[in-house]
Amino acid sequence: MRRYRLRCVTIVGGFIAAALTVGLPARVLLAQTTAGSCTVVPGTLAGADACTKARDLFAFVLPQVGVALSGGNPILGEGGTAGGWGKIVASARLSAVDGRLPKTAVPVRLSQTATADDFGTVRAPIPVPSVDAAIGVLKGIPLGLTNVGGVDALVSVTYVPSVAKGPVELATDGGNVAVGYGVRVGLLQESALVPGIGVSWMRRSLPTLDLQFRGTNDTLAIRQLGVSSQAIRLTASKRLLLVGLAAGVGQDRIDGTASVSAAVNESVGGSPQRAAVSLPSLRTRTVRNTAFVNASLSLLIARLVGELGWSSAGAIEQTTNRFSSRQANEAYGYGSVGLTLRF
Repeated sequence: MRRYRLRCVTIVGGFIAAALTVGLPARVLLAQTTAGSCTVVPGTLAGADACTKARDLFAFVLPQVGVALSGGNPILGEGGTAGGWGKIVASARLSAVDGRLPKTAVPVRLSQTATADDFGTVRAPIPVPSVDAAIGVLKGIPLGLTNVGGVDALVSVTYVPSVAKGPVELATDGGNVAVGYGVRVGLLQESALVPGIGVSWMRRSLPTLDLQFRGTNDTLAIRQLGVSSQAIRLTASKRLLLVGLAAGVGQDRIDGTASVSAAVNESVGGSPQRAAVSLPSLRTRTVRNTAFVNASLSLLIARLVGELGWSSAGAIEQTTNRFSSRQANEAYGYGSVGLTLRF
């Protein structure tokens, strides 16, 4: 459980890791393509560098979290619908992006101009656990060996624990779970000879998070951090005895919001200065295409399912700071593993 809690810190997309690499003021970690005005108190100091680094880190890390949240198949190993009223298909999964997180401690300056630095990157998985279910609503219209037009209600629950580890505190604001929802329409219901084919829409989110980091003499706070995704999928599946295959394509719309504040201690003109830097109303939005394949193996009442997928680059965002050779909103691979049951 302790290892799980520590791993869940990375669910926030490596936001903590990003904060540590900047040393702190962020050191201001998280900001985005659009934001409120960068404010510094006292007004004799300027926070352009700190706020720009915050925005760049947010733009680089948050799309990766969104890809992990979206995953691939809405129900692992499934392509068509559950099969009508009273039928339920549920899967517990752990999805993770083959991510890249900042690794280099760079200086953050209280200045009127932003300085371009290289955060570097380190390869790191960004995981999101969830439980998903498809609940049969309509069986559809019989057509030969299959049914057409079946309808499922989709439900998803994502869990993030509260974590306090050393200088880092991660707390959920309003509960540790977030509930997602959606709908799936069957084009073909899977049968002995016919594959299952369906179209789905799913909205998922992480619980709203508050993150605080206390450094040696600096403090960073990220409030009301929210990440959500809307996923459209076209999926197909077929089971043959103990083995099943599924594949699909789709598109994700990923949204992220937060606000950042930091207490920064800096030497200005040879004298120590303390400033409060804030960057409110941060927001990022990106649209990405995705494709995935599933393979499953029947284990008595459940199926063990593995998934590999690829999320294409969204609109590449130009940042002032660099992340080795990577750019914000690049393409990323992802994978999932889980158990799927039918009731």
